[in-house]
Amino acid sequence: MVLDIPSRIGITQTLSLESGKEGDQFQVINPADPRFYKGPLASEIKPAAVGGTWYPRRPRAGANLGAGIVTLHLHGGAFVTGNGRIDHSGFVGKNWAEECGAAAAFVPQYRLSGYAGQNPFPAALQDSLTAHVFLLHELGIPAHQIVLSGNSAGGNLAVALLRYIEEFGHVLGLPTPRCAVLLSPWVSPFDYDVAGNPNQALDYLPKSFLCWGAETYAGHLPDARANPYITPLAAPFATPVPMLVSVGTAEIFHGAVTNWVEKMKELPENSVELYNENGASHDTFYSGNLIGFDESARVVAAKIREFL
Repeated sequence: MVLDIPSRIGITQTLSLESGKEGDQFQVINPADPRFYKGPLASEIKPAAVGGTWYPRRPRAGANLGAGIVTLHLHGGAFVTGNGRIDHSGFVGKNWAEECGAAAAFVPQYRLSGYAGQNPFPAALQDSLTAHVFLLHELGIPAHQIVLSGNSAGGNLAVALLRYIEEFGHVLGLPTPRCAVLLSPWVSPFDYDVAGNPNQALDYLPKSFLCWGAETYAGHLPDARANPYITPLAAPFATPVPMLVSVGTAEIFHGAVTNWVEKMKELPENSVELYNENGASHDTFYSGNLIGFDESARVVAAKIREFL
């Protein structure tokens, strides 16, 4: 009910580039050089300035992070809700900084999709790339210290960004990150009819929310179900980047995620580790403090720390 009503109304929130209560934790970054936006990111939709929140604090210019890990985390919300700010992503940021051992985590507020053609694909993926290039080229963080992460729709974006780096990185001078952590990734957005899903009664994601997100993000594309940048399940790919994938066994996404992991494992170049979070509903790393899965989220964080 909490997600169903706003999903039926379908009003996408407006994002602000003002710092707000995040203060110095919040940072606005400008688009990268246009040459970075190639292939699926070369579009009539143009890159834009992106705001983001640092956890636990914003690194100072020229600060030496040593060999510490810096996480680029892409938040969830079905492409239509959410941001990187404390009220939405504070639990995720706290998990990365305190439980997973990252020196810093940056959570950008990529543009959200909405009805009437508001920020459809590839806007969110452009913004994800903008944040990644910023870490590499503006802050000078070595790629081997960057962890690419995402939860739910953000997990979809993280997979798409990793694919983009594999496809265009050698041309653009974008090295692969240290590893990727995918938390309840949305690998098949257009399979939003949950009728018949064995976990329908156990999870909190309604069809209306998933439909709103998938259709406003990529419903304008005739090949969205087969597009590798939108539907990872349809197109496994090879990458040298080690991946940890976490999914709850009570999630609506559980079957699709495990299917995708198996497809990825079939490619000999890939190293993919799957953690099945026993009895957990969707995305406890983000929502565990809200739905009574705090301890389960801490176990996921411990798995991530071990993986790193």
